[in-house]
Amino acid sequence: MKVYAFGDSHAGKFGGSDKFVLVGPPAPTAYGLANEHSRSESILLLRAMLWHVKPEDVILFVLGEIDCRIHIHRQSVESGESYQRICQQTVDRYGRIVKAVRDDNDVNVAVLDVPPAVAQGNEYGYEHYGTRDQRALIALTFNAELEFWCEDNGICFVSIYDDIVDYRGWLADEYAVEDEAHVKESATPFVVRELAKCFPQVAG
Repeated sequence: MKVYAFGDSHAGKFGGSDKFVLVGPPAPTAYGLANEHSRSESILLLRAMLWHVKPEDVILFVLGEIDCRIHIHRQSVESGESYQRICQQTVDRYGRIVKAVRDDNDVNVAVLDVPPAVAQGNEYGYEHYGTRDQRALIALTFNAELEFWCEDNGICFVSIYDDIVDYRGWLADEYAVEDEAHVKESATPFVVRELAKCFPQVAG
């Protein structure tokens, strides 16, 4: 069996494990996954991937970090809506695709939580870019909404946040890649542990 890690560059943490197949379009977002005309073409790549998924396999969705690091704070400032509300809207939109993939294709699906706030600064020069503490709060809120949505819809929620967070709500240094934006491959066993609670074949 294989775990198809579909998502953004944070799926790259699984590259050292032969259990995982990485499927990652350029910088897809959780919100944009439903967009048929997204520049990342993520929904098209997702559909193409489904041709290869077998009944015993698992699709692990790895999206949302880019939303939490960049877009949710910016949208909150620009629209005047609370970041809590934008997190809810993003999770609902993301979740509709996850649920449709499971229900329409009869495949196993799971959703990985987003990591704690990473150290990377405003690399792309956004006018509104949250502080690390603001981004930490957004990630925590997003994960709470995502966990609630998964429970409500019978989707496996894979949470490794508590394994890799430090006392500030930031990504712990020992799990941070030198680029200050990603999680090390050493976090992969936590993902396998949590996935196996839903899909025991992953542990084999």
